[in-house]
Amino acid sequence: MLLADRTWPDAVDLAGLGGLGALAIALPALGYALLYLDYRAYLRSLRRALVLVRGYAVAVPEWVRRDTPPCFVALGLSRGCTTAEVLAAYRAQVKRLHPDAGGTRRAFARLQNHFEEAMRLASDAHP
Repeated sequence: MLLADRTWPDAVDLAGLGGLGALAIALPALGYALLYLDYRAYLRSLRRALVLVRGYAVAVPEWVRRDTPPCFVALGLSRGCTTAEVLAAYRAQVKRLHPDAGGTRRAFARLQNHFEEAMRLASDAHP
């Protein structure tokens, strides 16, 4: 048989190409299926971890409260905050304690004193 008499692709070539094509589709599909199963296992383990973390106390330790200046405590801040954080906390408190918003003058004056002291401490800490 001469080379010119052969036709391409013959049955063997077609079977080989079909097998390679099926392999090219089946391997990525199998990879995606295994990835999906592993991702679901990861999410289940994460949910168990979140349940464990939820049980921890989020209270501030006594030594932190004892060492934090009263002006930061009144504004709900911690030592080491910036002046921008002090200003944001002050504005949130003003909305609640201002006499025009239903607060008392005494509480607002106390807030003003705490704000001035906190701004001084924050600006000293971050020159």
